[in-house]
Amino acid sequence: MSTGDLVKTEEFDILLKRAVEFHGHLGPFLVLGLRIGLAGLRELKIRREERELQVTAKLQYSIPFSCAVDGLQISTKCTMWSKRLQVMDYSGIETKFELEKGKEVTVAVDSAFLNMLKRRLPSESVPSEKISELGWLVAYAPEKELFTVSRG
Repeated sequence: MSTGDLVKTEEFDILLKRAVEFHGHLGPFLVLGLRIGLAGLRELKIRREERELQVTAKLQYSIPFSCAVDGLQISTKCTMWSKRLQVMDYSGIETKFELEKGKEVTVAVDSAFLNMLKRRLPSESVPSEKISELGWLVAYAPEKELFTVSRG
């Protein structure tokens, strides 16, 4: 099952609900992190419970971009506290998933899509309804519009 198919399942709905409860609200970068994590797991053909997984998220370390980290934690079960999730400052959003066996995959957010989100969220004073609306847009956008996946 592809991540594109997953967003239309009960499993995705459950993970999204957990992410919103953990993070505090539905927003586009939270959902983006959730979907990035699910894509990385799918590409490595592993389950969320995989204890060998190491995740390195490269993103702008400020709100709203850093909200993606919460989505990654929920989707992968890797956390900063378990030292299985590292965060690095970066101008785009790119996440590397690595297994001890040497397998790795990188999921990078499409720059055009990221720029669209930046234009639609120009400041923290955007109404919460608008933020939720953008969260749903990310939840149901085709994966090919959101990011690219590369191996090695």
